Amino acid sequence: MAMHEVQAEHQRITILIALKDSADYGANTSMLADVLARYALGCSRDQLKTQLNWLEQNSYVTLDKLTENTWVARITQNGIDVAEGKSIVPGIKRPAPRGL
Repeated sequence: MAMHEVQAEHQRITILIALKDSADYGANTSMLADVLARYALGCSRDQLKTQLNWLEQNSYVTLDKLTENTWVARITQNGIDVAEGKSIVPGIKRPAPRGL
């Protein structure tokens, strides 16, 4: 598996976990970029939008595109199932059990 595929899988699960852990199950692109950077998964804004579009197309998030550069992502129930490891999905890294 190519490095960019591994990185994309890690970025997607990190986005889903961040949204699941958010107080209102949502976050804007700036916040998500900061979360990815904290875990050494940083990417350009265009790459982040690509991951968010992928997650939306597969029904794991909904997107509210406020401006070209500011989107708000909200996790769906399907996304919560993936973030909690209840659903295993090709293209998204399965999360490790919490507390490990």
